[in-house]
Amino acid sequence: MIEELREYFSEFDAEVIEFDPKNVKIDRRARWKCMFGCSYYGKRFSCPPNVPEDYEEFIRSYRKGYAILLRFNNYFEDKRKAQEKLVEFERSLLNRYPLAFVLFPGGCDLCYECSYPDCKRQEDVRPTLSSVGLTVEQFGIKVGDNRNVAILLLE
Repeated sequence: MIEELREYFSEFDAEVIEFDPKNVKIDRRARWKCMFGCSYYGKRFSCPPNVPEDYEEFIRSYRKGYAILLRFNNYFEDKRKAQEKLVEFERSLLNRYPLAFVLFPGGCDLCYECSYPDCKRQEDVRPTLSSVGLTVEQFGIKVGDNRNVAILLLE
């Protein structure tokens, strides 16, 4: 799966780290930062309060996790493309992994103009890492290093 992810996301110079979701650090402060400091809070289905509160149980219910480290040159355009590809990749796995689930790097930007709360692509939106208590630092990312993290969870 690591090589498959690297290849699929090669345009973003992807690095992939496998991890055990049962051992990942969940930090509620990440979600608090969403609430206090992010302009997407309450304005995207990918963000709190639209992401359920039982996220720790949800993440820990998976057997495998993959952190996909992505380089964005043009942040918003590359993020939008990466989010599109993440949803496509998740759907491509459904025959092998019916419960495959991705987490977005940052708030949803699938559309050039968001129509929240009348989202035209609600079935494509996925939660952000922060909205489920995950921080990028635990995957080797330092603020300002021009990399972003997406997550793939597999049963």
